[in-house]
Amino acid sequence: MAETPAEPTRRLPESPLRQPAREQDAMRALLLLMALLLPMPALAQTEGVIVRTTVKPEQGAVLGQHVSVFVDVLFPGEMPRPPQVALGEMPGAQIVRYETQATTMSDTIDGKTYTGQRFEFALYARRGGRLAIPAATVTLLTSNGDVAGHVQGKATDVQIAVPPGVDPSRPVVATDSLTLDEQWQPAPSSPFKAGDAIVRTITRAAADVPGMAMLDLLFTAPPGVRVYVDPPQSDDQISRGVVTGRRTDRVTYVFEVDGSFVIPELVQPWWDLSANRLRRAVGGGATIAVTAAPVTVSPLERTGRWIFAAVTALGMVTLAIWIWPRIARWRATRHAHWLASEAKAFGDLKASCRQNKPEITYGAFVVWRRRLPRPADGAALAEEIEAVLFAGAPWSLNRAEAFAKKAERLRHTAIRQRQVGVLPPLNPAMSWRD
Repeated sequence: MAETPAEPTRRLPESPLRQPAREQDAMRALLLLMALLLPMPALAQTEGVIVRTTVKPEQGAVLGQHVSVFVDVLFPGEMPRPPQVALGEMPGAQIVRYETQATTMSDTIDGKTYTGQRFEFALYARRGGRLAIPAATVTLLTSNGDVAGHVQGKATDVQIAVPPGVDPSRPVVATDSLTLDEQWQPAPSSPFKAGDAIVRTITRAAADVPGMAMLDLLFTAPPGVRVYVDPPQSDDQISRGVVTGRRTDRVTYVFEVDGSFVIPELVQPWWDLSANRLRRAVGGGATIAVTAAPVTVSPLERTGRWIFAAVTALGMVTLAIWIWPRIARWRATRHAHWLASEAKAFGDLKASCRQNKPEITYGAFVVWRRRLPRPADGAALAEEIEAVLFAGAPWSLNRAEAFAKKAERLRHTAIRQRQVGVLPPLNPAMSWRD
């Protein structure tokens, strides 16, 4: 009789303890189901999307040649909305996209129809060898423009050859056609006297090459002639993904003395892709004959009162005629010295940094660096701005401001070194006699 009530006493607590356990299991199952169902819309958008990267030409590309990088984004069936495509930075090359609109395309893969768009990028190699092209990052959008997901393409590579006779350490132009036009104002055959100037304009145009990728020309002149180089100007034209680069360089030669001066020729080497050979585009230069500046002599001997007055008036008029061109020439020479000064070039560099245009900043930096007491001191800054133009390094207003501050520190150091160099020694050597 004692065992009968003991059995239900042990069983009564089992029912209330098992009920919460079943509820917890059901809750876990519901949460797991919700977690599986939530990403289904994004998976549905990205499922079956193909990202295909190809290059043209596939082989035989040379240093400086325009290599097209095509990124095809294909959707099974219909494309809800054009995607967004980006390529990361590429060491050893400059990669840009000239047009914002992609090309709509369709393809059949394994019997299934795909619709999508082709995005074209322009690649300009700055070194030879095998270059790795980063994988494309594709952002998929819904029909109303919301982000539906991301798809990553596959990285590929391209082999770049260095043509024979080409210097790979300098910007290389590889194209089917390049022209160089040279203009003088006034004509070299015109009469010149000491203090006059002549302007030389070099215009280069090349297919499939941006203007800033062309070689910086080195303008020189014989003694007695000063050279003032303007920043280069680029005017690239883009039509259906094909760029025609156009660069204009302008230089002014000022003749300080009389004589015959030979202005040397200018050479732009380039690799002809059609003929597979190295060519030279040449600006022929000129020979300029300069005569001495004329000197006006006033009459000194006159007699008589009226004659004296007439001579005095004539002398004053003659003096005015004689001195006015010299004042104008002095002002022009002073202005020319200012234009050729390091301070003017540095002011232009600081102003260019506020425009957030690396190509303008590079041109201003080249002019300023030439006017430093030791241009080699600017090598580090040259590598930094050249990396932006030719290696695709990032650039922004903040980076431009930082670049200007570095240049200012370099300028202060150069000025202090120059001042120390011209000061006399503090303790000159003294000789004593016994």
